[in-house]
Amino acid sequence: MSQFKKVLIVEDEPVLAENLQAHFIRSGWDARIAFTGKSALSAADEFMPEMILLDYNLPDMTGFEALQAIRSANHCCSCVMMTGHPIDAVRVEARRHEIGRILSKPFPMAGLKSQMSATASEFCSSCLANGKQASRSGCHLMSVP
Repeated sequence: MSQFKKVLIVEDEPVLAENLQAHFIRSGWDARIAFTGKSALSAADEFMPEMILLDYNLPDMTGFEALQAIRSANHCCSCVMMTGHPIDAVRVEARRHEIGRILSKPFPMAGLKSQMSATASEFCSSCLANGKQASRSGCHLMSVP
């Protein structure tokens, strides 16, 4: 898919999360799952993913709140958001949070692969050079098209 090999899947539906994890593992990624925003923050601190596949609606907070908490802990990573909500309802907020892509549920795995690859190619090279922990101010992720 890309040079990235660590993805954190933040999804509260266990069957979907496990299917996504199996898909990434088969594709050669190290994939971890977090079922809540709070557990995503802990997992990001420990796992240091380059990419996050993030659900919009989590049991304890929104995906935006989870991503903001992860990034405020000085962990720079690229993000693809998954949502069952209309894309127009989350697009503006996604831009504000520098989320590279939005996938509408349900989505085909081929769509996931292309969105993750496109987002990975937009990841800030200075963040990569700095061990993927650069501050948000040094990151130049492209906005949602």
